[in-house]
Amino acid sequence: MSTRKNIFLWALYDFANSVVSIVFFLYFSQWIVIDQGVADIWFNLVFTIAAVLLLLSVPTTGALLDKYWRRITGLRYTTFGTVISYGLCGVLAILGYGVPALILFGVGWYIYLLSFTFYTPLLNDIASPERRGRVSGYGIAANYLGQIAGLILVLPFATGSVNLFGGSLRAETLLPSVVVFLLLALPMLIFFKEPHKEQKSFSLSVEIKQSLVKTKELFMVSGVLAFFLAYFFFNDAILTAANNFSIFLEQVWKVPDTTKTYILLGILITSAIGGLVSGPIADRFGHKKTLIVILSGLVVILPFIAWVSNFTLFVVATALMGLWFGSNWTVSRSLMSHLAPTSGHNLTFGYFGLVERASSLVGPVVWGLIATNLVSIGPTRYRIAATIVTLFILLGLVAMRKVPKGA
Repeated sequence: MSTRKNIFLWALYDFANSVVSIVFFLYFSQWIVIDQGVADIWFNLVFTIAAVLLLLSVPTTGALLDKYWRRITGLRYTTFGTVISYGLCGVLAILGYGVPALILFGVGWYIYLLSFTFYTPLLNDIASPERRGRVSGYGIAANYLGQIAGLILVLPFATGSVNLFGGSLRAETLLPSVVVFLLLALPMLIFFKEPHKEQKSFSLSVEIKQSLVKTKELFMVSGVLAFFLAYFFFNDAILTAANNFSIFLEQVWKVPDTTKTYILLGILITSAIGGLVSGPIADRFGHKKTLIVILSGLVVILPFIAWVSNFTLFVVATALMGLWFGSNWTVSRSLMSHLAPTSGHNLTFGYFGLVERASSLVGPVVWGLIATNLVSIGPTRYRIAATIVTLFILLGLVAMRKVPKGA
């Protein structure tokens, strides 16, 4: 399993899924909230609902993976499910159907998140323990490079230079990103080599009960529950801020989509750098220590970005924020690989995928309520929302104290 080919395919898939995620993150969020007039709270509730669905499905999925299922098979199903849901969402956006498009976006987002239940545990198969930080960095760097490619890819559609479907400019960007995602994901789905598992019959009810027992055993492992709790808090803040960033740019700074694209490109470049350099640093100085430094930096950076009034300083600060974002993803993933018990890697990473991709449980509700109910104060409501969600990072730092020092 630990071959250059498999590592390349694994990183390429991270590149592929980031193409579609960044385009929907930048353009669909603005299309649904600003162009269609859907309230911030309804857009943000999509992420909360997806988190609840994952909470219900991931434990059993992880347990079945440990015993019966091949991860690459699950990745194939969830990839095609994402393509179909996001593709239909793009079609509805072009036709101008706001609410149905939002529903399909929610379905696609859930399936997209579920795919990482199958994708992330492959890190343990393709990298030895002493190289997981480095290989995780490859994946994170590929993810950010894919986001850069996605933004450049759809820029002609966003500016109106290319209009294939006769829809609004922001809606025009969606379908091309879905097609590129599928094409770039196919090599992983076709050529990635994973050992076959013996096919066995199973009872779903029995497996659910056993997954609850395994979950209890997992949470008894030193540091695992504390890290999940910490990650839930600080990742909730980070994902909420990221999911609403393009809306923040529009409402607070009133910059055109082209300028938004360039700002995001700067963030993504520094994020890729952070993802690459933080892995070796964590391998050398300790994953817990490195992550605490990263989180402490974010506690300062996010409120500064929220309230700074000079646009040049804002742009510089967002680029600096990218270093911390990229480092966070890399070090968190590699720290989890060190804490995971050998007998339950898939179940552990199933929960990690749940927290990593769907910890947006409380943050979006807080952000959405502030943005929706404080309309009378104008754009300042978004500055307040960004500041409030930073408190979740502080809670994460408190929970990190229970993670073993040697991790």
